[in-house]
Amino acid sequence: MKPQITSSKVEAVSWRAPKSVDLAATNFLFLTLGTWGAFMPNPLETIWSVFMLWLLLRLFWWQSFPPILVYGAITPWIEVHFSLYEANFYGQTLDELFLDTGRQTYWMASVGLLFIMLGIRWVLKRNWSRLTPSFEALQAAAQQLDQLRIFIAIIGVRFLSGILDSSIPHGSSLTQIVTYSYGIGEALACVLYLHFFLTRKRPLLFFGFFAFELITSFYSYFGSWKGPIVLLFLASLVNIKTITTKMVLQFTPLLGLLFFLLFTWQAIKGDYREFLSGEQRGQVINVSQSEALSKFQELGSDALELSDEARADLVQGTFRRIGYLEYFAAAVRKVPSTLPYENGQLLKDNLTFALVPRILNANKGVKDDKVKVEKYTDFYFGINSISSFSLGHYCEAYIDWGPIGMMLHLLIYGLIGGWLWHRVKKRYEHVNLLLFIGILWVVLLPWGTMQQDFITVAGKVTWGAVCHLILFSSLYKWLNRFVALEPRSGKTP
Repeated sequence: MKPQITSSKVEAVSWRAPKSVDLAATNFLFLTLGTWGAFMPNPLETIWSVFMLWLLLRLFWWQSFPPILVYGAITPWIEVHFSLYEANFYGQTLDELFLDTGRQTYWMASVGLLFIMLGIRWVLKRNWSRLTPSFEALQAAAQQLDQLRIFIAIIGVRFLSGILDSSIPHGSSLTQIVTYSYGIGEALACVLYLHFFLTRKRPLLFFGFFAFELITSFYSYFGSWKGPIVLLFLASLVNIKTITTKMVLQFTPLLGLLFFLLFTWQAIKGDYREFLSGEQRGQVINVSQSEALSKFQELGSDALELSDEARADLVQGTFRRIGYLEYFAAAVRKVPSTLPYENGQLLKDNLTFALVPRILNANKGVKDDKVKVEKYTDFYFGINSISSFSLGHYCEAYIDWGPIGMMLHLLIYGLIGGWLWHRVKKRYEHVNLLLFIGILWVVLLPWGTMQQDFITVAGKVTWGAVCHLILFSSLYKWLNRFVALEPRSGKTP
């Protein structure tokens, strides 16, 4: 019979919330950045953005524990504030960048993010010390797991999800469950990455797996290559006790790889997606993996030889793609001057579409993000266009309630994030601590965004939670036993 480590056993090792950064050095760094911001074209907004980043790190970064909440806070921070840095880069004010509504939109979005983070912090604060395991607790949990069995489990659940996906007809009521089943493999991947950085076992095997994950992730319409890099980055932080200059320099190659892939993807994604779809209308893949990867390599090589003018356009396009205030600012120009606030109707429609199954709503239709973008902004994509852009759920909250009501809406959204954390912990309090973290990662990942519309967010968060907390719970408990070490002569693999 295999031993299993429970979170209660881990708590007995040492649960605490230690300092995670050298506060004096960190405060000096942010003070320097704030001083630099005072000389930008948008001085007050730039200083505020630095303060927000400092505050989010202070609220949600703690030693050793994988910074899942940091990722859930920094991702929307980037989406909200990157347009500010675009304006500074080109020597413009936000109002010049977004036609007189940029500054107002920026402040609403940034303060809205603050309300979300205060909401989740308020929920978690009551049990903060119990939510932050010590490094010793994480190490103890890692020592209870068999690395090879984790590899086998990842391969097995992904193979099973693929078989189910190919055998269930598109449009079946089971399709969504199969889609969310891929999250089990992501939870196990999180466990694997954490296990490696806690034990450093079989580095060649681990980095070979990472390279395989990264390369095959380019066989994706929306660019899932960011997933392996994010997991590598988060897991590698598990051993960080203080943020130092040396530590920052150690992560420079990884950040360099991230930006290189980001610019490469921005340069080729239009032509690459057209190739993937076989030049057909729709966000589908109609070519083999080998053909897709060969085309990606070809287009990537061509992207290295762009002209100076093309590179300048690429930089501007990348700024606009990472920052997500453009449609929001356009909606602020139109609502309420041309269109009135929806007073909750948009939220009601979004929840109905996301949460009512198609079998109970025959007139549900097909989700098309550009419809709302065209209605509430002056952007038009053409009758035959396929757009993956959306207003973003911050913007939709503004359209429903206006600036003040939007803040209450987003505060409640933050409270929901904290509630989800507690539900995952309560549901899986008897599984290995690393597996708990992996499940928490896949449940909270769709919650921590600003740019997706509320249909997507509500659907992914709700049905993802149902699947991972209820439908898949027996499988997770079996996996917890499977990846645990067999009793043997005191040696670990």
